[in-house]
Amino acid sequence: MAAFDPTAHPGAVRQRTRTTLTWLNGTTPVGLALAVLARTTRRRTPDGLVVAGGYRLPVPRQACFTVGAVVLTRRPPEWLLHPDRADLLGHERRHTGQYALLGPLFWPAYWLACAWSYALTGGYGPGNVFERRAGLAAGGYPEPTLRPWAAALRPAAPGQGTAGRGPGGEAALRGRAASSSRRRRDGTRAAR
Repeated sequence: MAAFDPTAHPGAVRQRTRTTLTWLNGTTPVGLALAVLARTTRRRTPDGLVVAGGYRLPVPRQACFTVGAVVLTRRPPEWLLHPDRADLLGHERRHTGQYALLGPLFWPAYWLACAWSYALTGGYGPGNVFERRAGLAAGGYPEPTLRPWAAALRPAAPGQGTAGRGPGGEAALRGRAASSSRRRRDGTRAAR
C-alpha cells in the first residue's frame, strides 16, 4: 500500500481527522456493520472514507446516506466515486464531519431535524439543518418552500407586505425560505 500523501488530496488531513473521530465515537463501526449486513462492495478513498455500494436493505430509501465515515449507496461504489459525482460525494463527506462532532447523538438530532423539516416544508430534507449544512443542491435536495402556516409566521421583508404577499410574492417567499444560512456559495458571509 502506498504511503498517504496529504498534499495530493486537498482536505485529506481534515477528512482523516473526521474518520478517526468517527471510529472513536463508534459511528464508523456501526456503518461498517450495516455495510456487511447489506452485503455491499466496499472501496476506501485515499482520505479514509469508505464507499459501500450495492446497498440492498429497504430503509432508508435514499440513493446515498452516511453512517460515520461510511457512505452507503444502492449503486456500485464506482458510481459515487466517479468525478461527475464529486459534489454528491462532498455532500456525504460533510455528513462525516457532523458524525465526528455529534457521534451517536447525530441520529436523534437528525431525525428531529427531519421532523422539523417535514413540518415546515413537507419534505424531510430541504429544511433539515444537517442537509442544509452539507449542501442541499449537492445532495440532490430542492430548495425549500415553506408551508403556508409556516410562511405566515415569518416576518415580511421590507417593502413586501404581509406574509409573502405584495411585491415578489411567492418567489420572494421561496428566496427567504431558502436563505436561512447567510453564507454565500463562495464561502463569504452575506451582509444582513
